[in-house]
Amino acid sequence: MSFRWLPASLLLSAVLLLMTALPNLPGAWREALIAVSLGGILLALYFARRIHARCNLMHQQITDLNEQLESLNLELTRQQRRRLALIDGMPIPLLICDEDAMLRHANRVALEWFGFRHMTGKSLLALTFCYDLYLLLLKAARRQSTVSAEINFSFPKERHTEATIWYLGETDSHHLFAIALIDKSELLRLEQVRRDFVANVSHEFRTPLASIRSLAETIHDDPEMPHPTRQRFLNLIVQEADRLTRIADDLLTLSRAESMQPTKEVFELSPLIQQAVQEMEAEAQRHQVILHTELQPELKLLANRDQILQVVLNLLSNAIRYNKPEGSVTVRTYVQDLQAVIEVADTGVGIPSEALPRIFERFYRVDKTRSREGGGTGLGLAIVKHIVESHGGSVEVESEYRVGSTFRVKLPVYEETQNS
Repeated sequence: MSFRWLPASLLLSAVLLLMTALPNLPGAWREALIAVSLGGILLALYFARRIHARCNLMHQQITDLNEQLESLNLELTRQQRRRLALIDGMPIPLLICDEDAMLRHANRVALEWFGFRHMTGKSLLALTFCYDLYLLLLKAARRQSTVSAEINFSFPKERHTEATIWYLGETDSHHLFAIALIDKSELLRLEQVRRDFVANVSHEFRTPLASIRSLAETIHDDPEMPHPTRQRFLNLIVQEADRLTRIADDLLTLSRAESMQPTKEVFELSPLIQQAVQEMEAEAQRHQVILHTELQPELKLLANRDQILQVVLNLLSNAIRYNKPEGSVTVRTYVQDLQAVIEVADTGVGIPSEALPRIFERFYRVDKTRSREGGGTGLGLAIVKHIVESHGGSVEVESEYRVGSTFRVKLPVYEETQNS
């Protein structure tokens, strides 16, 4: 029954009581009973109002507390979503585990790293197959502090990482830890490339310098050396000096291709190919190689003309140098999928399949002895690759050992509609 009906109920009860008791009582008792009844009704009415007001206040407080609780829950949900969005948006893998190495959350990058769609609720060891990471997590759980170490992964592919684990706090009676992984594989690869490059440059310069020093000392120590011998030694010194110059020039060309954006102009490709063929004609005759061209007319590029000429010259030089006597080199140009293709095919010695992935590396040579004897620096294909990529193109190679090789350079074709 609601409190607002309490006064009426009390009044009705008092009236019924008076109607029953008054006729049988003396006058004084009747007046006293009426006074007591009215006093009780007023007192009950007073307390009823107080209780009703207190109940209304408590009801309002409960309503306010419920609204505050709902608002707090909503804000907590929003904060959790923001935290998860922050974790998922991080560009490095981030895992959240408990002290038992059970995964509670993994961000998008971590899922991509390990090739899973859902990782939550599974063991860290079963997901990563990395016992070293598991031991590092147990170490962090034991100390409840931040720990770091270099961790190598073999699944799903080999990676060298820097793993950092730190304590997040306690929730649902579990201690949570965050695991951040920073991939150092590319840095290590670049560092190895740098070391190899320095070693290769030192070696490439040391060999001709040693030859020049040896020849010069021989001439210096033998004043009576016959003139033909002296002349031959001097010619060798000049050749080694020219070789040093070629290496230095190629290094500068490669450096410019890597660090500077090409200055582009519109030009037709066929005249450029013809110019390159003419420049290489004498070398082709020395190696008894025949040059052929199959050129698509009116094929235009928006590129740096000198750099594209350098690309064609380098490809022709390799095709001639590693060809067979009475062999041939064919240069083709055509359009494929809105790309201008420059194709240089030879009938030479070819490239072993195991060497194909490395031929664009600096100073890499398939046949080191023959390359040096032919005057190569080992930088020609590296220059080709960097020039083509700086123009938004790509280089492909197909080769069959002792049959021949075909190099394809693909560059964006220039269309007149680009300026209309």
